[in-house]
Amino acid sequence: MRNWIGVGVCALALALPGAAPAQQQAGWTYAYVDGVATATERDDRGRVTATLTCRPPTGDIILADYTLSRAGRRANTSAVRIGAMSVNVPSRIEGRGRERALTINLPQRPPILAAVQPTDQLSVTVNNQTRTFARGGPEKMKEVAYACWGG
Repeated sequence: MRNWIGVGVCALALALPGAAPAQQQAGWTYAYVDGVATATERDDRGRVTATLTCRPPTGDIILADYTLSRAGRRANTSAVRIGAMSVNVPSRIEGRGRERALTINLPQRPPILAAVQPTDQLSVTVNNQTRTFARGGPEKMKEVAYACWGG
Protein backbone atom coordinates (compact mmCIF):
# COMPACT_ATOMS: atom_id res chain seq x y z
CA MET A 1 0.00 0.00 0.00
CA ARG A 2 2.80 2.45 0.88
CA ASN A 3 4.48 1.83 -2.46
CA TRP A 4 1.28 2.74 -4.32
CA ILE A 5 0.93 5.99 -2.37
CA GLY A 6 4.54 6.93 -3.21
CA VAL A 7 3.99 6.11 -6.90
CA GLY A 8 0.80 8.18 -6.87
CA VAL A 9 2.53 11.19 -5.31
CA CYS A 10 5.38 11.00 -7.85
CA ALA A 11 2.97 10.70 -10.77
CA LEU A 12 0.93 13.64 -9.49
CA ALA A 13 4.07 15.76 -9.10
CA LEU A 14 5.08 15.04 -12.69
CA ALA A 15 1.58 15.73 -14.01
CA LEU A 16 1.27 19.17 -12.42
CA PRO A 17 3.22 21.80 -14.36
CA GLY A 18 4.22 23.84 -11.30
CA ALA A 19 4.94 20.91 -9.00
CA ALA A 20 8.23 19.74 -10.49
CA PRO A 21 11.18 22.09 -9.98
CA ALA A 22 12.16 23.91 -13.14
CA GLN A 23 15.66 23.21 -14.37
CA GLN A 24 17.43 26.50 -15.05
CA GLN A 25 20.79 26.68 -16.68
CA ALA A 26 23.21 29.09 -15.06
CA GLY A 27 24.64 31.79 -17.28
CA TRP A 28 23.39 34.49 -19.63
CA THR A 29 20.26 34.82 -21.77
CA TYR A 30 19.34 37.64 -24.14
CA ALA A 31 16.05 39.20 -25.26
CA TYR A 32 14.99 42.25 -27.26
CA VAL A 33 11.42 43.18 -26.30
CA ASP A 34 9.55 46.44 -26.93
CA GLY A 35 12.73 48.28 -27.89
CA VAL A 36 14.70 47.21 -24.81
CA ALA A 37 17.73 44.96 -25.17
CA THR A 38 18.26 42.85 -22.03
CA ALA A 39 20.82 40.24 -21.02
CA THR A 40 20.04 38.35 -17.83
CA GLU A 41 22.48 36.34 -15.73
CA ARG A 42 21.04 33.52 -13.59
CA ASP A 43 22.68 31.30 -11.00
CA ASP A 44 22.34 27.50 -10.94
CA ARG A 45 19.07 27.80 -9.01
CA GLY A 46 17.49 30.01 -11.67
CA ARG A 47 17.67 33.20 -9.63
CA VAL A 48 18.46 36.43 -11.46
CA THR A 49 21.84 37.70 -10.28
CA ALA A 50 22.41 40.52 -12.79
CA THR A 51 20.90 42.28 -15.79
CA LEU A 52 22.31 44.43 -18.56
CA THR A 53 19.70 46.64 -20.24
CA CYS A 54 19.75 49.37 -22.84
CA ARG A 55 16.93 51.47 -24.27
CA PRO A 56 17.23 53.91 -27.16
CA PRO A 57 17.54 56.87 -27.57
CA THR A 58 19.82 57.50 -24.58
CA GLY A 59 21.86 54.39 -25.25
CA ASP A 60 23.06 54.08 -21.66
CA ILE A 61 23.76 50.52 -20.58
CA ILE A 62 22.37 49.85 -17.13
CA LEU A 63 24.08 47.10 -15.18
CA ALA A 64 22.07 45.88 -12.19
CA ASP A 65 23.79 43.44 -9.84
CA TYR A 66 21.55 41.79 -7.25
CA THR A 67 24.42 40.19 -5.29
CA LEU A 68 26.38 43.36 -4.44
CA SER A 69 23.55 45.43 -2.95
CA ARG A 70 24.86 45.09 0.59
CA ALA A 71 28.46 45.90 -0.42
CA GLY A 72 27.25 48.90 -2.42
CA ARG A 73 25.66 50.67 0.51
CA ARG A 74 27.15 54.12 0.98
CA ALA A 75 29.16 53.78 -2.24
CA ASN A 76 28.76 56.24 -5.06
CA THR A 77 31.22 54.72 -7.55
CA SER A 78 32.05 51.24 -8.77
CA ALA A 79 34.79 49.89 -11.01
CA VAL A 80 33.57 47.96 -14.04
CA ARG A 81 36.26 45.78 -15.61
CA ILE A 82 36.31 43.86 -18.87
CA GLY A 83 39.54 41.97 -19.36
CA ALA A 84 42.42 44.34 -18.55
CA MET A 85 40.42 47.55 -19.04
CA SER A 86 38.57 49.19 -16.13
CA VAL A 87 36.42 52.31 -15.71
CA ASN A 88 35.16 53.96 -12.53
CA VAL A 89 31.53 54.97 -12.90
CA PRO A 90 28.78 56.32 -10.64
CA SER A 91 26.66 53.68 -8.92
CA ARG A 92 23.76 53.57 -6.48
CA ILE A 93 21.48 51.13 -4.68
CA GLU A 94 17.94 50.88 -6.03
CA GLY A 95 14.92 48.81 -5.03
CA ARG A 96 13.91 47.02 -1.86
CA GLY A 97 14.13 43.47 -0.56
CA ARG A 98 14.94 40.88 -3.20
CA GLU A 99 14.63 43.54 -5.89
CA ARG A 100 17.45 45.60 -4.35
CA ALA A 101 20.41 45.99 -6.70
CA LEU A 102 23.62 47.86 -7.21
CA THR A 103 22.82 49.89 -10.32
CA ILE A 104 25.49 51.26 -12.61
CA ASN A 105 24.83 53.48 -15.63
CA LEU A 106 27.50 53.07 -18.26
CA PRO A 107 27.51 56.03 -20.66
CA GLN A 108 26.66 55.45 -24.29
CA ARG A 109 29.45 53.68 -26.14
CA PRO A 110 31.68 52.97 -23.14
CA PRO A 111 35.29 52.64 -24.28
CA ILE A 112 35.77 49.33 -22.48
CA LEU A 113 33.60 47.57 -25.10
CA ALA A 114 36.08 48.34 -27.88
CA ALA A 115 38.69 45.92 -26.56
CA VAL A 116 36.43 42.95 -25.69
CA GLN A 117 38.03 39.58 -26.42
CA PRO A 118 36.17 36.23 -26.36
CA THR A 119 37.99 35.06 -23.21
CA ASP A 120 37.54 38.30 -21.23
CA GLN A 121 35.65 38.38 -17.96
CA LEU A 122 33.23 41.06 -16.77
CA SER A 123 33.52 42.11 -13.13
CA VAL A 124 32.38 44.87 -10.79
CA THR A 125 34.21 46.09 -7.69
CA VAL A 126 32.47 48.19 -5.04
CA ASN A 127 33.81 48.93 -1.55
CA ASN A 128 36.67 46.45 -2.09
CA GLN A 129 34.30 43.59 -2.94
CA THR A 130 34.61 42.16 -6.45
CA ARG A 131 32.12 40.00 -8.29
CA THR A 132 33.04 38.29 -11.53
CA PHE A 133 30.08 37.52 -13.77
CA ALA A 134 29.42 34.28 -15.61
CA ARG A 135 31.43 33.50 -18.72
CA GLY A 136 30.18 35.41 -21.74
CA GLY A 137 29.27 38.60 -19.87
CA PRO A 138 31.31 40.95 -22.11
CA GLU A 139 29.86 39.40 -25.25
CA LYS A 140 26.33 39.83 -23.88
CA MET A 141 27.14 43.45 -23.00
CA LYS A 142 28.26 44.02 -26.60
CA GLU A 143 25.11 42.32 -27.90
CA VAL A 144 22.91 44.55 -25.73
CA ALA A 145 24.84 47.67 -26.73
CA TYR A 146 24.78 47.04 -30.46
CA ALA A 147 21.07 46.15 -30.45
CA CYS A 148 20.37 49.38 -28.57
CA TRP A 149 22.62 51.66 -30.62
CA GLY A 150 21.55 50.20 -33.94
CA GLY A 151 17.83 50.46 -33.09
